[in-house]
Amino acid sequence: MKLKKLFLTAAVLTTTSFGISNLEANAQTFSDLKSNHWAYNSVEQVSKNGLVTGYQDGSFKPSNHVTRAEFATFLSRLFDSKVRKPEAFTDVSETHWAKDAIEEGLALGFILESDYKNNKFEPNKIMTRQEIAKWLANGLIASNAEYGEIASTIQNGKYTLLPIAEMYKGGLNKSEYGNVGLMLGTGIMSGFEDGSFKTTGNTTRAEIATILIRFEEAMKKKPTDFKGLNELVEVATTGTNVFSATKYELWGEGDFATTIGKANKFSRNNAGVGTIERIIFVEGTTLEAALKNSIYAKMFIGKNTRLAPDKDLINMYVETGFTSNLDKTTVEAYTNGIVNSFIVNTGISDKSVVKNYGLTSLDYENWGVFFKKGQKVNFWTESWLDYSQGYSNGFTTDDGSRFGLQRK
Repeated sequence: MKLKKLFLTAAVLTTTSFGISNLEANAQTFSDLKSNHWAYNSVEQVSKNGLVTGYQDGSFKPSNHVTRAEFATFLSRLFDSKVRKPEAFTDVSETHWAKDAIEEGLALGFILESDYKNNKFEPNKIMTRQEIAKWLANGLIASNAEYGEIASTIQNGKYTLLPIAEMYKGGLNKSEYGNVGLMLGTGIMSGFEDGSFKTTGNTTRAEIATILIRFEEAMKKKPTDFKGLNELVEVATTGTNVFSATKYELWGEGDFATTIGKANKFSRNNAGVGTIERIIFVEGTTLEAALKNSIYAKMFIGKNTRLAPDKDLINMYVETGFTSNLDKTTVEAYTNGIVNSFIVNTGISDKSVVKNYGLTSLDYENWGVFFKKGQKVNFWTESWLDYSQGYSNGFTTDDGSRFGLQRK
């Protein structure tokens, strides 16, 4: 399928509903879109060639929310498709201005008739971000079946971890993991400053301008071109991003997935049993570098994070499990019992990311109540690992399962 030009206004049959006019409009002409608006460049990018039309009053209405009928029209114009699938929606009349776009969306798979109950499409209903993510994911899959395999892997991955607040706080159905994962991994959609994806939130015309540009760019690339997508897939299948996000390579036999959740006894003092559930690595000695190097950086790193001081160290975040054998586990008992270099006693240093993403983490103030004898608890820890040339390290669980890595 060949991409067509982007339009950011609905193909209405009348101008009374949307007031579309002036095909030669550009960002400078919109009375309500100033040059300091965060989406100005996105609108300008598609409007400078006459691709964006405004309203009859000369406005762009960047804060207006996008409806299903509008978004169906936006997406239908991305493809040079002649196929149509007759719809059975009782609330989409033969003369509805978006009928053709809806039928094209059904034919291409953007829209799934099974998602809408009682044969009602509700074309004027404002879309949620989760619904937009699903339509766009369907579009990627329609253009390249490999995206479908990736979505399925993220969807069904045993160790899937999405870097959004809803992962731990709730608010995202597991059935949507694959769709949202595709959006995050390709950068078409992203989370907000508070860590949330805002699955039930709405999307404005300004946001859609940016999203459609990103979507068009993504359609020109292969799935493997997206580092973030590679990380999401590796974590979903192996529990770590070590090979997609670092210069480490496998050292010795076995891989990390074979060791996940397996016992590491604190044999020095019998304080309990530790397990390693996930390991996330983030390169970078500055916040800017870290955010650039890993899709997971924002989930663990904030302005107050103690980042690796030099390039011979790498930031490491480990989801650890611990079952205490003691009536009261102290910092000293835990620390003195550690026999695995990947299990540490330091929680996530920036408490803002802990709060935003709903992470469970160690805190010196909660040691006395955090651990209960005989009960396994999972939590995230933070440390640095040697990242110097030729360095190698690994661990062996109590049943003999091994994992090792070596710096290239």
